[in-house]
Amino acid sequence: MARELRFLYDRKADVLYVSLGHPEYTDYIEINDDFILRLDPDTKEVVGFTIIDFVAHFSQPEPRLHIPLDASFRLLVDIPELTSI
Repeated sequence: MARELRFLYDRKADVLYVSLGHPEYTDYIEINDDFILRLDPDTKEVVGFTIIDFVAHFSQPEPRLHIPLDASFRLLVDIPELTSI
């Protein structure tokens, strides 16, 4: 079953939360001071990540934070405009 990719940005704290599906309790690994990888406690599957000081990292011409994840995108619905491409 596909899970929705969810983003939540806390402007006051300057933190970006990214989760597969509804965020729940997870285990975590601190990759560095500003990047936390969140894992399913049973399967150890990556279920999200957190970026602290998000604007500071991504307002630079070259982002200073490299995220060690591979991602792919798949449409879950048909979009007529894309069928002619």
